Amino acid sequence: MPERAPSKKEKIKRPVELSGKLLHTLREWQKLEDATIKFSEELMEKTDNKLIRMTMEMIKHDSQKHKVMQQMLIDSLTKEAFILSPDDLALLSSGLNKHLAAEAKSLELADEALKNSELFVTRYILSYLIADEQKHHKLLSNLNELKRATVFVT
Repeated sequence: MPERAPSKKEKIKRPVELSGKLLHTLREWQKLEDATIKFSEELMEKTDNKLIRMTMEMIKHDSQKHKVMQQMLIDSLTKEAFILSPDDLALLSSGLNKHLAAEAKSLELADEALKNSELFVTRYILSYLIADEQKHHKLLSNLNELKRATVFVT
């Protein structure tokens, strides 16, 4: 028996239900970020070790950033949806390729530094920096792809 097509009412209702699940998930995730922030702060208060303090500070900072981004998603579902126009993306165009090149050079330098390092602590910090630079490069590349796709579609 062939599946029946969803009615107009069902098509409209489904995204709302999914958004409700998404909202719940994002809010639960924010609670975990709060716990990570608290843990990081508590550990930083207990130690004078610079490496542990730096690691906890970076984790805390990332969790704070994640919370802001999660809240932006929540707001997009509950207040005002995202709008990204070709004009918005055009603003990025001039500097995006230049910054992608700078990120690529940063990765080259970081890899070179890692090859020349011998101490665990140095390699630990360099590995973190490389992971961060790779993440930045991927985010910018994805944004560049979005820009191309938007220009192509419009």
